[in-house]
Amino acid sequence: MKSYLNLAAVRLCTESEGPGKRFALWVQGCKQRCPDCCNQQMQEFKKAHIVEADDLIHLIHKSKGDFDIEGVSFIGGEPLLQAEGLSFVAEWCRKNNLSVLVFTGFLYETLLKTDDLFVKKLLANTDILVDGLYDKNHPDLERDWVGSKNQKVVFLSDRYKNGIEYEKKERSMELLISEKEILSNGWPFI
Repeated sequence: MKSYLNLAAVRLCTESEGPGKRFALWVQGCKQRCPDCCNQQMQEFKKAHIVEADDLIHLIHKSKGDFDIEGVSFIGGEPLLQAEGLSFVAEWCRKNNLSVLVFTGFLYETLLKTDDLFVKKLLANTDILVDGLYDKNHPDLERDWVGSKNQKVVFLSDRYKNGIEYEKKERSMELLISEKEILSNGWPFI
């Protein structure tokens, strides 16, 4: 059975979306509508870039060879709304020694109560979960790759040690400049 994802953006290699060098993908669509979300253009439910999970896995495999990435980050939009395709990708990552980090507006405690088998499979193949809605009134300036102080970093495996989100001691942002566009990711300016 083929699984598809609706992606808003992809970075083949970034050091701003989790620990180490990572392949990052942003999904299109989010119901949360956090005020001042840094990815507001990814909230609308619309067709962006529809890709097969197998094609995405091929791209991740290429990125591992080209950039020596250590993991993959799922960002949004809201990744849990595309848990079917992402669970397939996360399972492949786990089998190929790549870590998985998932950013979600849902609380971990709520996700534990779900009957959705794809959400359960995604969580089973996730190393780090950053949960909770973004709160623009309480930005987190101490932890890397975490938007606001209310959000929790939940370690779902022992791959990373608790506190890794504090190691850089500063927020990071990357710019990718080409002849056609300027793209940014990481911590947006406050």
